[in-house]
Amino acid sequence: MGRMSDFLALYPNENTFRNYRAGLMAFVDWKYGPQRKGREVKKEELLLYEQLIDEYVDSDPDYLQDFLRYTAASAHAGKPPHTARNHFVIWKEFLAELGIEIKTRDLKRIRTKLPKGSTRTVERDLDHDTLRMLVQHMDVKGKALFLTLASSGMRIGEALSLTLNDIDMDHEPVLIQIRGEHTKTGEQRFSFISREAREALVEWFKVRQAYMVQAQNKNAGFINHGFSGPRPDPSRDNRVFPFAMKTAQDTWRTAIKNAGLKERDPSTGRFSLHIHQLRKFFRSQLALAVPVDIVEMLMGHSGYLTDAYRRFTRKQMAEYYLKGEYLLSVHAIKEINRMEGELKHELQEQQKTIVHLVSQVERYERELESLRGFMDAVAKNPEVIERARNPEGPFNTIRDVAPQSSRKNQVQAGQYPLINSQ
Repeated sequence: MGRMSDFLALYPNENTFRNYRAGLMAFVDWKYGPQRKGREVKKEELLLYEQLIDEYVDSDPDYLQDFLRYTAASAHAGKPPHTARNHFVIWKEFLAELGIEIKTRDLKRIRTKLPKGSTRTVERDLDHDTLRMLVQHMDVKGKALFLTLASSGMRIGEALSLTLNDIDMDHEPVLIQIRGEHTKTGEQRFSFISREAREALVEWFKVRQAYMVQAQNKNAGFINHGFSGPRPDPSRDNRVFPFAMKTAQDTWRTAIKNAGLKERDPSTGRFSLHIHQLRKFFRSQLALAVPVDIVEMLMGHSGYLTDAYRRFTRKQMAEYYLKGEYLLSVHAIKEINRMEGELKHELQEQQKTIVHLVSQVERYERELESLRGFMDAVAKNPEVIERARNPEGPFNTIRDVAPQSSRKNQVQAGQYPLINSQ
């Protein structure tokens, strides 16, 4: 074990370990040139990085000047600001672990060499069409995980910590129990997932055990070559998604590339689509049909996990969720939009029919009013019937016999043929 391994042993978290290892290797690559050929570092390459780190420390270098030049080179090399800043922090901590302290004023000088720019990636909108494209390029575990995230509002870490006992598949909608030890606030809460996500989970559960066995066998090869340590026995891992954060991230990135959505923020170098946007998708969509307080509660925002949260029963929360569930369904929304278009067209046609019918009714009302005028005239002067039967007579219209007040309701003789029938 060299100084590099000793330092990395301080960071058991898998993501932190990988980030810190990448930061140390970045310094070695700057100092001695690139030491690895591919993205994944091989065992012999790791050993070489170990040796070069020890060689560098044993050479009693000018740490301050090297730190300054390394940071400046990072800026000129076009590294994204967040990457350069991370590597700055990692190298500073590595030196501190060696007992090499850099004075505060010197650190300020070094920081001035860091690349300028925002560390926050400009995001691309994650709408139904975009999410549907991503899901279509995922395997069964990816579809299950990311549809669960999109329809529940959970954080990725919370989802990866779920156990089989935390999901009630028979509940309508499917109930998710999120334990406090895995939430950001430390508060236990519950949420739900869509029927679409449930179907994806059912398909995932069909192959989950086989996936775990395969992963275990693959890991055995890594162990034999010194790339990895033992993984838990598949039979004892009761997590819904029994894989690491890196696997989830790789699934997401692969889908982005295969879907042709590889846009990157030029200032950070990161993809414009990232997993955290699924929480934003959940919030923006569900809030269209459900009170925002309910949405925030389901997401676990600390300001809403109060007595107000506890006033709602699970049944009430489920009822609210079901009102907006269709807005969270990636594939169903497309069908819903199609049906809405068809219904809109049908409604327009019905409106045309109604206008026509109203016009007919108005015409019939006018004719009925005329008939009533004629009947009033007959009641007051029965002789008009005989005159109406004889159009050639001296009176050929009702106008000649009807009172002046009824003349607005004129009816031509012969308009009503039943009157002329014997």
